[in-house]
Amino acid sequence: MALGACLGGNATIVGASANVIAAGMCEKNGEPLRFVDFLRYGIPVTLMSLVISSVYVWLRYFAF
Repeated sequence: MALGACLGGNATIVGASANVIAAGMCEKNGEPLRFVDFLRYGIPVTLMSLVISSVYVWLRYFAF
């Protein structure tokens, strides 16, 4: 459950406090970060992280 909650927060700007801070820093430096632009990178990274963690959990607790 912890893997899903932590890694799932990477999908959107409001999913984790670090994402909100990073978006604020981008805007402060004159490079606004749109929600859709963040999703374009956040969703694939999140999905890959969740797949890798699911394989780990399966191997760790169910395969052996």
